[in-house]
Amino acid sequence: MGDCHYQDGNEKAAKRSDAIIMMLEDLGIEAERFRIEWISSAEGPRFAQIVKDFTEQVKKLGPSPYKT
Repeated sequence: MGDCHYQDGNEKAAKRSDAIIMMLEDLGIEAERFRIEWISSAEGPRFAQIVKDFTEQVKKLGPSPYKT
């Protein structure tokens, strides 16, 4: 944490992510539909794996309760 090109951007994002999770839960949306990760531009394979894992996680949750 704190190792951000935009100074303290990742610290601000971490605080905001907590608020997002609470809002999702208030709306009846699973918090597991949101994810934040710290990845450097040099971590392409790690990024790809995180996206793959998150996609699988969301698919297991099924359709969004707000999908029309």
